[in-house]
Amino acid sequence: MSMLIRAGKKSFGVLMITMSLLLTLSACGTSGGTNGGAAGGTAGGKDSTAAKPQEPVKEASKELPTINVAYMPDIHGATPIVLGEEKGYFKEAGVKINAVKFLSGPPEFQAMASGDIDIAYIGPGATFLSAQGKGNIIAVDSLNTGDMVYATKKSGIKDWKDLKGKTVGVPKGTSGEMILNLGIKKGGLKPEDVNAVNMDVAGAVSAFVAGKVDAVAIWSPYTSEIEKQVGKDNIVKLGDNKMFFPEYVFPQSWVVNPKFLKDKPELVEKFLAAWVKANDYRIKNIEETIKLTAKFTQIPEDSLKVQVDTTEWIESKKQVDYFKDGTVIKWYENLEKLFVENGKLTEVVKGDTFVSPAPFLKVVK
Repeated sequence: MSMLIRAGKKSFGVLMITMSLLLTLSACGTSGGTNGGAAGGTAGGKDSTAAKPQEPVKEASKELPTINVAYMPDIHGATPIVLGEEKGYFKEAGVKINAVKFLSGPPEFQAMASGDIDIAYIGPGATFLSAQGKGNIIAVDSLNTGDMVYATKKSGIKDWKDLKGKTVGVPKGTSGEMILNLGIKKGGLKPEDVNAVNMDVAGAVSAFVAGKVDAVAIWSPYTSEIEKQVGKDNIVKLGDNKMFFPEYVFPQSWVVNPKFLKDKPELVEKFLAAWVKANDYRIKNIEETIKLTAKFTQIPEDSLKVQVDTTEWIESKKQVDYFKDGTVIKWYENLEKLFVENGKLTEVVKGDTFVSPAPFLKVVK
């Protein structure tokens, strides 16, 4: 695989401590900033503090324009990049990808604001940042049903109302927080009734496994790894995305830096031309996709399979219909209502101010 791979702003040193217990991640990089060194030609990247691009990669980067893309190590946020490289879709489109690993959306937007990232994958929870004008949505990756709130059995929590006075570990600004907030409301509670502690993904997982929190709001594949470590009999599942369907659906998106879209719209179209092929290939060849994504991310295949079961895929031509009939806009505007309720937004803004379907519609005839 010829793309460059870097470590994102999240602290991968912390991640590695937890994942050694949960995901046995190897060669995924140590702690480093967004501008950490690049590693070329390996599935998970090398140590970001030591690796340097190989000469062939440097030569290739001169031949084709490079797009800095933020990905997440799962079947949604990594797979289109993996397939785009493995199947040659990016090369056919005339672009080179510099893939940068992140674990949640907010740091990606920070990297876009600084100009380090051009295009990024985000989960539903970071959509409010797009609504604030910090990133234009250019494609819907899929609909997520894998966000869950788990409680430890020893906490005595059996229902949403039992969260009162309890401590919940949650990466704030994520889809996990959205499900937690909906559950708190469903239980007749107010946000201040619950001690929601902001943790990064690795911290939330390790805190739950160690019994340092009463509950956790997290998503697949980390939920399946928690089950393996703690045991299903010791976990109480309070709810997931499906509990709040059909009023709320949870689209996972690809967003572009507004400045990049304005200055280099042709590169956005080239990226999407490759993304569309990768997306449709993923849907039709899921078993092969799992194997390739597992190799790249170092996430176990079993965990990725769990994600497949908690995902509603959208073929590219169907997505065109959803863009044209206003379905996509409705999805995001409904999410905005949740963000207004939890204080992330002051008001619901029109979806077409931050959803930009034109490049997608141009490449999918």
